[in-house]
Amino acid sequence: MGNRLLTLLSSLLLSAAVALMHCSAVAAVEEAEARSLAELLQRLQQERTQQQAELRAREQRFLEEQAQQKARLDRARAEKRQQMKTLQPLQDELADLTAEVQQLESRLQEQGQDLRALQGAFVRIAGEVHASLQQSLVVPQRPEREAELQRLSALDALPQIEDLESLWLLLQEEMTLAAAVSQYQGVYTDVSGQVRSGSLVRVGAFTTFTAAGFLQFIPENAELLLPATQPASRYQSTIEDFYRHPSTLTTLVVDPTRGALIRQLGASVSLRDRIEQAGLIGIIILVLGGLGVLLSLWRISYLLWVSVKVNSQLQHLQAPVEDNPLGRVLIKARQFRVERDENYQFKLDESVLAELPALERGQNFIKLLAATAPLLGLLGTVTGMILTFQSISLFGNGDPKLMAGGISQALMTTVLGLVVAIPLLFSHSFVVSLSRNLVQRLDQQSAGLLARQLEGEVAHAGE
Repeated sequence: MGNRLLTLLSSLLLSAAVALMHCSAVAAVEEAEARSLAELLQRLQQERTQQQAELRAREQRFLEEQAQQKARLDRARAEKRQQMKTLQPLQDELADLTAEVQQLESRLQEQGQDLRALQGAFVRIAGEVHASLQQSLVVPQRPEREAELQRLSALDALPQIEDLESLWLLLQEEMTLAAAVSQYQGVYTDVSGQVRSGSLVRVGAFTTFTAAGFLQFIPENAELLLPATQPASRYQSTIEDFYRHPSTLTTLVVDPTRGALIRQLGASVSLRDRIEQAGLIGIIILVLGGLGVLLSLWRISYLLWVSVKVNSQLQHLQAPVEDNPLGRVLIKARQFRVERDENYQFKLDESVLAELPALERGQNFIKLLAATAPLLGLLGTVTGMILTFQSISLFGNGDPKLMAGGISQALMTTVLGLVVAIPLLFSHSFVVSLSRNLVQRLDQQSAGLLARQLEGEVAHAGE
């Protein structure tokens, strides 16, 4: 308040000085005009008196205003004290509200972290579900769910209740469809690359087939492909039975590997392919093996027939016939006895030896084939390994398919050589056993004839 009063007084003094200067200028002018000092003095006194009166009046107004300002100041201070009394509860309430706001912000931050964790978990689970369902055989039947799965797996905001329900329904739908055998109209790509439409059958989440054969699912482009090679006919027959009797209970092929086993069965190499892998050496082994088998069968059948004839001849030694070796030996022995040849024993042995070529024919050749087959297999093994090392030297060992041809030839020729040699060895042993048995019988009968001949000569000499 004192500073404001000083400011007012300074303003009054400044106004008075300005008025005096103005009056002095006017007085100078009037002085020049009045040309009288007395008039000038009188005017100055009057103006001074007038100015003093104005200053007192102005000072009085200032004092009144000062009193008014003081009263206002007192009222303002009183109002301030009153406001302070009412402000304190508000400040306390504000402090309480501020503390509550801080607590709420802390809870909001914690809940925000939980929600962000929920969002991350949802996106992760949705991505896993998306990756899993992409491999499912249900995809060709329900291709429209791919867009929803992509949206859920790429969600960048807090998942809503609708999103959670959508993911749940997709999982429930997958479980329901994967547990049933469904027949629906769909498309697939055939062997020539043409897109075909027709009736498709899905056996759970394991196998899909059409009337043309089993289908292979390609997850990368969500397409069904008809492989060029199909499994064996016993598996194909299940498809035919299903389409022939769709309303009856039939047996269907279930592949728990979702097509891997069917692809492996379809890609299995046939016997003809194995033989082609063995190459020229394998064909030579098979030709020699076939020749050895035919020769063995011929010799076995011939020796068995001869054995039957010899057994029949043993039952009728007194009536020999020429359709068997024993009969021919008996006939020649009678001729020698009638002629009373001194070299009876040697001629009898000669007649037995004459029958040996027919009985032992082809045995050495069968033995030769049995020994040659594994040697040819070894030759094929060496040739295949040479081809393998040539492939390694030209292309490196990065791609095993480049070495597969030589390795297949090496292994298959060895297998074919053993497959041919083992039966031929058994056949040779059986043929030798049959022929040796017949030769022993001839030797026994010739020895018996010789003994009877000697007995007759001894008896004749005694007489």
